[in-house]
Amino acid sequence: MSNTLLSRVTWAMTATVALFVGLMAVFAFSIMYEQEDELADQLVQIEMHRLIERIEAGEFDTTRQPLEIGPRTEAWLAGTAADATMPARLRGLAAGPHEIEIGDRVLHAIVADSSAGQLTLVFDATDNEERVKRFGLIMLLLWIICLAAGYWLARATAGIVVGRLHAIAERIAEWDPDASTPTLQRAARKDEAGRLLEAFNRMQDRVDRSIAREREFAANLSHEIRTPLAALRTDIEMISLDARLAPEQQRRFERMAHALDEVGATIAAARALSRPRAALKREAFDLGALIEEVCATLAARAAAAGLHIVNAVPAGHFLHADRYALQIVLRNLIGNAIDHAAPARLAIRLEGETLVVADDGPGIAADELPFVFERFHHGRLVDQTGTAEATDADHGLGLAIARRVCEQQGWLIRVTSATSAAQHGTRFELVFDENST
Repeated sequence: MSNTLLSRVTWAMTATVALFVGLMAVFAFSIMYEQEDELADQLVQIEMHRLIERIEAGEFDTTRQPLEIGPRTEAWLAGTAADATMPARLRGLAAGPHEIEIGDRVLHAIVADSSAGQLTLVFDATDNEERVKRFGLIMLLLWIICLAAGYWLARATAGIVVGRLHAIAERIAEWDPDASTPTLQRAARKDEAGRLLEAFNRMQDRVDRSIAREREFAANLSHEIRTPLAALRTDIEMISLDARLAPEQQRRFERMAHALDEVGATIAAARALSRPRAALKREAFDLGALIEEVCATLAARAAAAGLHIVNAVPAGHFLHADRYALQIVLRNLIGNAIDHAAPARLAIRLEGETLVVADDGPGIAADELPFVFERFHHGRLVDQTGTAEATDADHGLGLAIARRVCEQQGWLIRVTSATSAAQHGTRFELVFDENST
């Protein structure tokens, strides 16, 4: 028998129908059998009562045995003649009703006293028993018919209920996302649940390998690039100290240094995003000092865009968290303000245990606000409207990276914004987990 979910549901429903109909058939047969017995006993008792009345009235010749009463009913009076004609099984019965089988015959008898002597009345209930047997055979036939009908009905119902799952399992069983998976291992389980489980296991293995390769690539990239970037940053700083350089050349070297800082921050972000949560590095650090450090790296960009940054977080407020992860989040939030809010004023402050980064720029439209943390959202808007050319600032990755880092760290980041003339600006709130405060 097939071990698929479809077959199991079919046979389970069929067994339920068979059990229910079978119990009903047995119940009906039992009632029929008891009713036939009770009917025969009542008939014998009524006939005995009438017989005694007729004997008392002298309507019978008691010398002739047995007494003919009616169809399938006979009676005997105790005596020599009765003993000669009465079947041996009926002799010596005690007073009261009896059920006796003689060969293929089923007799219902009753023994009672009368003025003429002891009476034994017998009713041949063989036809009644045959009727009960025929009823039982009919019930058995109906049970078989219901069993067959129940099977086909259950199969049709199971096809409706689990048909889609069965089709999906068949389709997935034919799709092999990993050709290296042994065929015998894939065919080990034939039911839908087993096929789906095997397919999901193969997919999970591929995802795990992909994540492992991503983490390995990020680690290798960080290791291979950080050293030459540091050397290049040092050389640029040394060259920029030369007093003979013109102001324009000084600014160019400063932009190069900031560009290198951006590359380093991008590599750090990639490595942080590929890091498993179990490997998070928590340490206590001065939050105010960290914010000052991040603001200093972005000061040139902010000044060029007209963004005035105010750090209202006092020094000496310590936070126990991953400092590099917080650097990534702050750099992206401040960078987003530089690209989309400037010229404006950006304030960074603590409200209780919540870090708030708020600007008084033009704000974000209400219909775009739910999508600001999606990757490439701003780029899609630019492409759809066709009103501006996409730039590096329009890639829409900064806020997506910030949310991804927050999710990895167990932090909550949320945004509100207003665009009216009376009140405008965007407010980001960063809520740290309990272990950070």
